[in-house]
Amino acid sequence: MADDVLSRLRRLLTGAQRAWDDHADAVADEEKLSAPEAFVHFWVLTVRSFVRNRVPVRAAALAYSSLLALVPMLALVLTIGLGFLRGDEGDKHLDLMIQHVVGAVVPTAEGTESAQKETVKKLKDFVNDQKTSAVSAGAAVMLIYIAIMMLSRIEDTFNDIWGVQRGRSWFARVTQYWAALTLGPVLLILVIGLTSSTELAAFQAKLARMPLGIGQLTAFLFKFLPFALLSVGFAAFYALLPATKVNWRAALAGGIVGGTLWQLNNLLSVLYVSRVVSNSKVYGSLGLVPVVMIGLYFSWVIMLFGAQVAYSFQNRRAYFQERQVENLDQRSREFVGLRIMVEIGRRFLAGEKPVTGAALSELLGVPTRLAGKILQALVGARLLAESQQGETAYLPARPLEKISCHDVLIALRTSRNGSVATREDAMRGPVREHYERFQEVEQSAAGKVTLAALAAEAAAASKPAA
Repeated sequence: MADDVLSRLRRLLTGAQRAWDDHADAVADEEKLSAPEAFVHFWVLTVRSFVRNRVPVRAAALAYSSLLALVPMLALVLTIGLGFLRGDEGDKHLDLMIQHVVGAVVPTAEGTESAQKETVKKLKDFVNDQKTSAVSAGAAVMLIYIAIMMLSRIEDTFNDIWGVQRGRSWFARVTQYWAALTLGPVLLILVIGLTSSTELAAFQAKLARMPLGIGQLTAFLFKFLPFALLSVGFAAFYALLPATKVNWRAALAGGIVGGTLWQLNNLLSVLYVSRVVSNSKVYGSLGLVPVVMIGLYFSWVIMLFGAQVAYSFQNRRAYFQERQVENLDQRSREFVGLRIMVEIGRRFLAGEKPVTGAALSELLGVPTRLAGKILQALVGARLLAESQQGETAYLPARPLEKISCHDVLIALRTSRNGSVATREDAMRGPVREHYERFQEVEQSAAGKVTLAALAAEAAAASKPAA
């Protein structure tokens, strides 16, 4: 029994090491793995992609940008949100909103209470100044511009994680970001009002007194409520921000991981904040800056790791091929390109709507990042055109009869950077002659097969047998 357990552990460790190793053979099919092996393999590949995508470095860049944009964005969000509230009620919600934001950003540890209070006071004074003084049109435009640029930078980071080659248009970004900036504060006020109202506290106290263990169960559920709301908020962020279709199950998986890590960060922040506090004599009056920077950095690390988990979960079947994609040979790349072109051509002949990159990835069983790179190469060669109605979709850029397989191969072989010329010597001419002869033979064969013919074959093969 013990030997069997040790053998399974060794197999899991070996599989994890092979998944992490750049030069090890990747497991091409998830079904070949047992459930524990697939679980370990998934998390190893997720962490490996998290590191290879340089997400910690991206989190540092976003933390720095957030530090600069935090006050303008908060002022804009609070101004919009508190526009619905007046008088003492507005001041009460202002205090609650600022305390929630600061509590989420500034880590809680012994010695940081003064830093949190100072941050809350300065933010409240700033927002009150904006409320009492007339804000010029130029200042208002600048606040909106900073907020939109910050959200745009976050979207670009998410798009890199998801392998999206081209983000939303600026018009789409502005409209969607403005909707988020206007609706977000309203939802935040509703959530804060729901979780902090006296009526809810009284209702919770009544439920806690119920017999048969119902009171204990409801007390646990109410304690679980902030985590559930946080996970749903993360999931909405992961589902809506990337410029691609994100499955809600994948977004929820990333949201649960992100919410869990966020709660753990709040509990364990004392481990890394205490070191900053112990060196407060070095920082002096600037001691607030490193505390906020550390809080922002770990917040972004957690949020981006959740996004990586969401990507891995949605692409978990094709994600086991990521290892092969990184070292993909040219023949495989060309074959995938032909499969993509044939599928797009088949749908075009059938009168179906243009297909998105995410749908192609799912249909053909290839990673989203690989499909995105090949699609952009085909668009650059003017073999495909993009449809910008909602999520980017693809359709043939010219009649299928005018596109040959040779055109597709050339599109995936050529580069905008051009070719490298070799030294002019005695063998350069003969080698080039033979090489061009090989190319002529390939062109003669591949040029005779059009995309229309392949798409028709695919359409016939996809029809159910009579």
